[in-house]
Amino acid sequence: MKRVEEQIAREAVFGILPVLPGERRYGFLDAFLVLSGYCIATWSYTQGAYLTSLVGFKQLLIGAFFGAILMLAVYQLPVILSVRYGIDIWIWLRSVFGLRGVKWISLLIIAINFPWYAVCCDLFASSMENLAGLYGLSLPPGSHLLLELACVLAGTLIACRGIGTITWTTRILVPALLAVGAIVMAVGFRSVPPEVIWNYTPEPGEYADRAVPYIMSIEANFAFVITLVGGMAEVPRLAKTERGGYLAGVLGQGLSGSFFVVVGAVMAIAMRHVTGTMSEDPTRMLAVLAGPSLALCSLLLVAFANIGTQAVGSYIYGVMLKSSFPETDYRRLIGILAFYVGALCVWGKIVEYFGAFLTISACVYAPLAALLFVDFFFVRRQRLAFRSAYGLKGHKAYVYTRGFNVVGLAALAAGTAFSLMIYNPVTGVIHNRFLFTLTPTGCSFLASGCIYWLLCNLPGIRRYVRRDLTEVPDPKPFDRFREPPRQNPVAMPFIWLWCYLVTARAGLKIRKKGMKGLKPPFLVLATHHSFTDFYVTPRVLFPHRANYVSELEGFENFGEWLYRQSGCLGTRKFVDDLALVKNICRVLGRGGILVLYPEARYANVGTNSKLPLAVAKLVKLCKVPVVTLNMKGNYLQSPIWNLRIRREARLEAEAELAYTAEEAKRAEVGDIYRKLSRLLAYDEYAWQRETGLRITDSFRAEGLHLPLYQCRTCGAVHRMASKGSELFCTACGAGWRMDEYGTLRQINAGDGEGSSTLPEICIPDWYEWQRENVRRRIAAGWYYLEIRVRVEALPNAVNFIDCGAGRLTHGPGGFDLTFVDYEDGQEKTLHFSAASMSSIHTEYDYRGKGQCVTLSVPDNTYFLFPLEEGFNATEIQFAVEEFFERSHS
Repeated sequence: MKRVEEQIAREAVFGILPVLPGERRYGFLDAFLVLSGYCIATWSYTQGAYLTSLVGFKQLLIGAFFGAILMLAVYQLPVILSVRYGIDIWIWLRSVFGLRGVKWISLLIIAINFPWYAVCCDLFASSMENLAGLYGLSLPPGSHLLLELACVLAGTLIACRGIGTITWTTRILVPALLAVGAIVMAVGFRSVPPEVIWNYTPEPGEYADRAVPYIMSIEANFAFVITLVGGMAEVPRLAKTERGGYLAGVLGQGLSGSFFVVVGAVMAIAMRHVTGTMSEDPTRMLAVLAGPSLALCSLLLVAFANIGTQAVGSYIYGVMLKSSFPETDYRRLIGILAFYVGALCVWGKIVEYFGAFLTISACVYAPLAALLFVDFFFVRRQRLAFRSAYGLKGHKAYVYTRGFNVVGLAALAAGTAFSLMIYNPVTGVIHNRFLFTLTPTGCSFLASGCIYWLLCNLPGIRRYVRRDLTEVPDPKPFDRFREPPRQNPVAMPFIWLWCYLVTARAGLKIRKKGMKGLKPPFLVLATHHSFTDFYVTPRVLFPHRANYVSELEGFENFGEWLYRQSGCLGTRKFVDDLALVKNICRVLGRGGILVLYPEARYANVGTNSKLPLAVAKLVKLCKVPVVTLNMKGNYLQSPIWNLRIRREARLEAEAELAYTAEEAKRAEVGDIYRKLSRLLAYDEYAWQRETGLRITDSFRAEGLHLPLYQCRTCGAVHRMASKGSELFCTACGAGWRMDEYGTLRQINAGDGEGSSTLPEICIPDWYEWQRENVRRRIAAGWYYLEIRVRVEALPNAVNFIDCGAGRLTHGPGGFDLTFVDYEDGQEKTLHFSAASMSSIHTEYDYRGKGQCVTLSVPDNTYFLFPLEEGFNATEIQFAVEEFFERSHS
């Protein structure tokens, strides 16, 4: 027994798990036999007899096999994770429910599943009593309960011996059981005319709608097999191949279990024809239909089938509980399970409520199976953080909220409630006839899976659920060539409503010029101020849908599914991307609208960036009308250096038809470039002063020191700071206050060497003054950057991958980035030539991590955060743009 306990502990506790490939003991046949033994019991006869009260034999035959195998083929797919990783589903479900949550769910599953084994014991006792009666043996009062408890005891003793004993038992038992089942089937068909069984139809029931009994039969088949989900992976995890483990589950339970359901139905129909009453007891059926001698065969069928099922079930759920409560002795857990089944046997009414019990079980099992399926394939995409799953020190991705994943638990509760809202399994009342057509189990499976998937695609919830990405990142590159979908028409009313609510409070005014009668396809080129741009643009284009070019970090932040439903095309900034050009042409070629923000980053100080010449070339290539969209106030409302909303800001947008298709075809690239540059020019602070827009927020200058990094008075770099409405230099003490119209007014001249008085200055002028200083340093050969940085890679729309510390150098030749590549663990250096980069993407406080710049290659973007002083994103941007101009002059 000690050896058995050691084996169970090794299977349930981290240290041996995942089961290594060399430790796998099962081929397909062994796994098939064990799982067949798990589901072959006289409850199959109960299920068969129950189905004959609902549908005819032909319908029963189709439903028993097709319904069962269909459900098994879907919900058993995650079994491949058990084979691949050597774990049971309860390890994976820690990611769905949390480390503590999965313990409570496992207890819930035990509570609603183990009544199955009380059914086994009751049928075992009834059959033994009937068998004794056939041979004139009179059993004393109370024998029924004693026989039930004997079945519990025998199965528990076998379970205590472990999986080895069970394996050898099923190798002998299951083939014998299948042979006996075939004999019983033959007896049933020979005892009555075959057409009696083949053409059997039940008597009209209580339902006026004749389709309802058939739907209930399919529901019963779905529920019958889906209640096996709790332990479906304990055996397949020991299989040698994924295919073998999966097919063993589907066929072992779908064919063997369904075969005995049909056997039970045949015998029940034959008994009804001969005696006038149905029966699910195989001993009594065989005695009546074939005589006492053949009834002895039922001894093998009933005794060993039910005891074997009790043994396999006790083992499976014992190991499941051991993995959830590793500190508890395995034999004690088996004893608790035996006590629970014994208590149900003493109660004695589980068979009476068989149909209700079956559906109630499925109310929980169906959403459980759906959550496992969706989480494995669509949320975590077959990648589990094992250290967090086993709760190792320092790995807390699956701790969630005090050990509970509230998202998974909510989806489970919603799926259960959804099933009960369709059908009450206790009273038999149908609450929703339309959804009942899909069966309560099917609807619950679909509803809970969809709810969980949708929740996990919402930005905040997705980050909550996918905390494991830091431990097990997904390195697969983003599919740049995937054709972008149109904006989802179902989502469009919600998108327009949300955009209206966000922009209406800022009094958005829209003016259109030359656009009357304009219909898609056409190209929209828009200014880029802040995230507010994405709320203004849909309102300008209403009622048309559009596709938007977006950088991949937006996909990662909000989720790829949500962004694609919004019609976004993924790309990387300041890198040649032929796939993007191809997708732009696809959108326009199918008659759509393509929105492009050619500046490729938010405005640093409310002024436009220089347009790339490639934009004019794109206009020539596409040969469609071109609309420019120049927005006002978006930057003032939420500048990139301080994203807090200024509620006094007002928004305007002016859309103008810049070129018809014919005009774009005739125009020269240079002329197009100059016209677009003029139409997309802006100065937010100049517009603010012209319109008299007052912004009185007390924090209006906080963060301004990030783009204005050099003191205008003493010239010190990286010494600027800001607070409230003031900007000041920590080197010389000079200070400025930002007035309500965006002008900086000096309040302190400073006392440093070289300090000078500068009464007032416009923010864009200060910004351009810094650019000139960088230009002069480059001309004099004084600019060179070498700094340690933290490198985070973004290969896709799923996750960032921490690459640790690296070194970044920047000079006339471009950038060199040296770091350890996550793909092979080797140090490498990437070179980005100055001639290939017209500018660089800058961030001032990226997700609370501070300043950063990004460097991109076609299949990856590297976010670089400084680890030492001497780094300013704006200064680097100025240098990149100057080196680019020099390389092309």
